[in-house]
Order: sequence, then C-alpha cells, then structure tokens
Amino acid sequence: MGDFREIIKEKSDAELTDIFIKNTGYQEAFMNQVEEELISRKIPIESLQKFRSEQDTIDVSKLEKGEQGSQVWIVLGFLASVAGGLWGIFAGYNYAYSKHRFKGQQYYIYNESTRKYGRIMLTWAILMFIFSAYRFLFSDNT
Repeated sequence: MGDFREIIKEKSDAELTDIFIKNTGYQEAFMNQVEEELISRKIPIESLQKFRSEQDTIDVSKLEKGEQGSQVWIVLGFLASVAGGLWGIFAGYNYAYSKHRFKGQQYYIYNESTRKYGRIMLTWAILMFIFSAYRFLFSDNT
C-alpha cells in the first residue's frame, strides 16, 4: 500500500474535508491517512461522518427516483417519431432505457413517467420508420 502522507499534507482543510465526505474512488489506505490528517488538524471527524452518511442516503434516493425529462425534448422526440425519423428512435430509447452507475449499482436516469413516454415514443418511431421504409421501397412509381 502506498504512503500518501506527503500528498495529503499539501492539501487544504477544505480539500481534505471534501475527499473525506465524498470518499468514492479512493484507496482505503489513502482514506485512512486522510482521516488521520484531519484528526491531527483538529477537524471533528464525527460530524463529517454523519454528513457523509446523510449525503449517501440523499444521493441514492434521488437516483432511485430518477429525473424528469425535458418536456420540450419529449415533444420534439414525439414529433420526430411521427415523422418516422431515426431521431425519434434514438430519443425514445434514451428516455426509456438509459442508465448510469453509482457505487456499483445501475439506476435509470429518468423517472418512471419519462420512461413510459420514452417507450411509447420508441414504439411509435419504430412503427413509423418501418411504414416509411415500406412505402419508399415498395411504392409504385409509375
């Protein structure tokens, strides 16, 4: 395990506090030395630990709910779907199935309402694309 003491000593109190609270992506040895440095600087660890645990629960609950999609972009996605454009397919898929990772878990980016609109948009866009392609390929050009 590496010795990070020199790196840690160069950091300000605010930087060390931020590292301690966020604590994602750091090696355990580094975090232990950050904690030791905070204690040596007389910064209260208990309140930082409490704040860190509160932040974790807030972040996870927000991620589980997902965010509301932009109404303007949803309307534009539906318009593209009706027109049979590929943009409608991409927008629908994005709203319906996009996920991101946080602490080893996958979460949908958008809330259930937005995902429902995304699935409808995707289905409609695929149907319109197939219909448009069929008309283009098999239309009688006489």
